[in-house]
Order: sequence, then C-alpha cells, then structure tokens
Amino acid sequence: MKGRETTGLAILACAVIAAAVPALPVRAQSWTGSDGTAGFAVAGDYTGLSFRCGSAGEIAMIFSGFPGGLQDGGGYTVGVSVDGTAFLYEATARAGKTQGTSVLVSRGSPMGLAELIAALRKGRSAEISGPAGRYTIPLTGSGKALDNLRRTCG
Repeated sequence: MKGRETTGLAILACAVIAAAVPALPVRAQSWTGSDGTAGFAVAGDYTGLSFRCGSAGEIAMIFSGFPGGLQDGGGYTVGVSVDGTAFLYEATARAGKTQGTSVLVSRGSPMGLAELIAALRKGRSAEISGPAGRYTIPLTGSGKALDNLRRTCG
C-alpha cells in the first residue's frame, strides 16, 4: 500500500510542477504577405521560399535555409515540387543573412511564375530541392499571401 501512495504522490507532484512551469513559446510558422513580399515565415522571418516584387515588373523568388555557403554569383538549378508536380528554375547564389548560409534567387515575370504560384496557392506542401539539400514547407495560408503579392506586383 505504501508503494502506491508514494507513486501517487510522485505523479501528483509532477502534475503540479508541470502546471506551474510556463509553456515555452512556439516558433510561429505561417505564410504571410505585405509590402510586395509573400512567403513562408518562421518567427516573423521569411525562410524556405518567398517572393518579392522587383523592378521592371519582375518577381524575385528567393529560396533560403540552405546550410553551407554556395559560391556567390554561381548559377544553380532549384526544383519546387508542389503535391507531386515539379517545377525547375535557374537561380543565382547570394550570401544569406546569417554567416555560412546562402540564398538562391530566381527572377521571372508574373506570367512566367503563374503556374507555380497557382499550384502553391492550392497545394498542401512544397518540397524545395537545391544543390545544398532539400526541405519541405507547408502551404497553409499561401493562397491569401500570394493573392496579396499578385495585387501588389500586378
């Protein structure tokens, strides 16, 4: 009987401690768009895939989150697979915000990116494949963010 009481007290103590410890903040992940930019953001920073209105009606598609540095200015091919439909783009490497990281930038017209953007708006997930690896991002909320981009960029 004494063992059961001890076990019960230990469980009760753990429950009280767990209730008293504040929950750790969860890093918010969502698609967002404003001021001519739309993309997947984590804790308020764009990461993975984002779009930005550029000069002369171009849209810059930015692939980020690659570990390791790619040769700045080097040309690379990036694949985007949305629910099993693949799109390929030529991109140029640039230094990332954080030392030792790179971003890949591909530029295109709204018309040239229309099929990809339509797929991203309606899809469930996208897999980005590049020279430094691959990763998957969810597309929940992408429709609203990309609609905002379309209104801003034309």
